[in-house]
Parts: sequence; C-alpha cells; structure tokens
Amino acid sequence: MSASRLNYKALCVLAGLLFVFSFFHIPSVFADVIINVLAVNGKDSPLEKEIQFSLPGEIKPEDVIDPAGLKVDYNVKDSGYLLRGKVSLQAKESKTLKVKVKDVWRLNNEEVTQLREAIEQGFKEMGTERNAANGELLREKLISTLNYVIEQESRSDDTIDQRIDTYRSHLQTVEDLKTKASLIDYWRSDATEAENNKVINFMIEVQNPSDRTKKVKQQHYLPPEVRPEQILDRQGYEIRFDEKKNAPFLFKEEDLNAGEKKNIKIQIRDSWFIKPKDTTFVRERSTKIHELLQTSKFVSTANALYLDIINNLDLIQSLQDMEQSDIQQHIGAYRINQRRFAKAKDDLNALEKLLARHQSELEKSRIKNVMQKMQSMKSLARVSQAMFDQKPTVNAAWKMISYILIFLAIFMLAYFFIWFSRSAKEKKQEQIEMPKAEKKEES
Repeated sequence: MSASRLNYKALCVLAGLLFVFSFFHIPSVFADVIINVLAVNGKDSPLEKEIQFSLPGEIKPEDVIDPAGLKVDYNVKDSGYLLRGKVSLQAKESKTLKVKVKDVWRLNNEEVTQLREAIEQGFKEMGTERNAANGELLREKLISTLNYVIEQESRSDDTIDQRIDTYRSHLQTVEDLKTKASLIDYWRSDATEAENNKVINFMIEVQNPSDRTKKVKQQHYLPPEVRPEQILDRQGYEIRFDEKKNAPFLFKEEDLNAGEKKNIKIQIRDSWFIKPKDTTFVRERSTKIHELLQTSKFVSTANALYLDIINNLDLIQSLQDMEQSDIQQHIGAYRINQRRFAKAKDDLNALEKLLARHQSELEKSRIKNVMQKMQSMKSLARVSQAMFDQKPTVNAAWKMISYILIFLAIFMLAYFFIWFSRSAKEKKQEQIEMPKAEKKEES
C-alpha cells in the first residue's frame, strides 16, 4: 500500500475523530475572565500604592482564580467584595494587575440544561391543563425566550463590561422563565391570546454644543421595568446596566459635528397596562359577592368595600385610556394603576372573607335549628320516660299511634251510632205528629 494512500486514510480517520470530538465535547464552563486593575504613580518619587478595587456584585471569593497578589475582602458599604493590597511603583510608573475570575456572567451549559428540563417538566405535568396544542404553544414561547437570551449573550464577547451588562439586563428575564416553567397559572393561560402591538416611543436628544467635531459618549437611562427583548429597534445603541441604580441604559459613542443636534426615537413594545380580563374578573366577582351579602349583617362593610373596588377599577380604566406623551409618564401611570389594582384585589379578598363568615353563620344557624329540634325530641323522651319509666322504642311508638287511631275510630263509630239513633227517633216522632196536625186543620 502506498504511503500516499496511508496518509489519505490517516487524514480521513483524523477528520472523523475531530468531527466526533467537536460534536460531543461541550465544555461545562466558559473561559476565565481577566479584569484589569490599573495602579498609577503620578509622583516623581517611588511609593507604595494602596489598591482598593470593588469587584462586580456577582463575584464571590471562590470565583477569584488569581487575585494578582491582592487580597479578597468583604466590602461593608455595598455588601460585596473588593480587592485590597499594596503595590510598589517607581516614579511615574503604572502597572496593570490582571485579576483572573470565573466567567459567571453567562448561562453555562448546566444552567441551560436545567432551564430546558424545567420547561419540559412543567409542560409534561401542567401543559395539558387547557389542551395539548395550547400547552405546546406556551412551551415554545418559553424556549424561544431562552434561545433569545443565549443568542444575546453570545453576541456580547467584545468587552467584559458589555458581557456583564448583557447578563444583568437579562437576569430578570431568566428568573421569569424559571417561575413560569413551574407556574400553573402560566400553563392554564391562553397561548393564542393576541400579543399587544402597541408601541411606546423613548425619545433621546443628543447634541454637540461645541464649535468642533466631537466624540460624544451617550448614556440614556431606561425605566427599570424595560426589558431588552421589548426594545424593537435599538438604533445602534448597546444595552448596558447600572448595578448601583439597578436600571438599564442605552450606551453609544459617536462623532457629532460642531453644533449638531439629533432627536432619536427608540420604539419599545408596550407591556405596562392592567389586562382587561383581570379587571373584568375582579369587577364581576366583587359584584356577585356584594349581592350575596345584602341580606347579611355585614351589608354596610360590604357596600363600602364594593364601592372602593369599583372606584379603583374605574380610575384604572380612565388612566389607561389617556394617551401619555412619553414612556416615563406612561410607566408612571402604570405604577399608579398597579397600586390601585392591588388595593382592589385586597378589597375583593376582604369581601371573600366576609362571605365566608356569612356562610359560616348560616351553617351555624341551621345546625342550631337542628339541635333545637333534637332537644325537643329529648323532652318528649323525658316525658315518655316519666310516664312509662322507659324511653319510647320504635315498636312502642307505633303501638301508641295504633291505640290513638283505634280510640278515634271507636269514638267516631259511637258518635255516628248515637247520631243515627237520634235521627231515627226524630223522624219517627215527626211521622206521628203529622196526622194530628192534619186533623186539627180539618176541624
């Protein structure tokens, strides 16, 4: 066999092994991350520089692989961890300390697997509550959201800051996925319910007031309720996250000409409203309970609670019907309506408790009536015991009833016999007296 053919076979085998390896080998963790800590001596003489560098909030001591000669310490101010230590620097010298930490700002393979399994488990146990087709659609929505997060994280490899911000921006989305996967209310919901297509505009104004071209670093904070997946068109902006303010922001660097001014419109899908089906349920349920309590002793309290509920629901509807000029005002109105709706649900819960008490008292009243009847039966039993020195048995009761009936029958027969005899005598007497009367008339 020629050497060329052997080489060809060897290459084929090697290629096959590489293919198999690439298919099955999935790393359980991602690459480590290097955080650069800069130490600078601006003086003309050597010094020992005190270093104190706050680590990102997600980092724990066990996540620090190489602290670059620094010590990991607890930061009391922000309940996180920091790097502390001293560095010797020559005059005008600067050093970059490369701190190596685990990459905790990405869903690893284990977390993704657990999420997928939780979704499949929820679908298996609760997905057919409505019907199988509806459950399948709900499952696909969760899987689609999970895939979106994974895709966004894979695009944030440019800088560590970008990766951290992307992770933080999607953290709440991931938590929602975990919750929905095991939430029966989610699996009972209607998957075919139309998505809200209303769009809210987030307006950005950027300007360069100087008389020369300038690179403008933009940072525009979004309301904390905004999720990355709700932004329909980012207009070239990155989504970053401020850990201290716990709020996302849009970030962009661009060159603006002298005196240039720009107005940018970011479209965001509107999800800040109370669903009509939720307010309708509270309205109808409270109305039904209010009607049931009108004959109870709780009628005054029920009336007050019911009026509060209807008033809050009407205010919610009125505020939602108003057009808000920007997203800040729109979300502000939503926050007000959230508090109103929470109050309406609390009042409905109070009505439910009043109804439960009313029904409980009705049951007690029925039981009391039964007990009174039983007590009266006991009284009869005592009378019977006093008369016969024993409690009436079933046979004795029937005997008593029979005796009474026989007595009544005899009494009625005797009365009928007496009445019949008396009637016969009276008729005979009339027959005797009639001829006498006729003779008198003739004479």
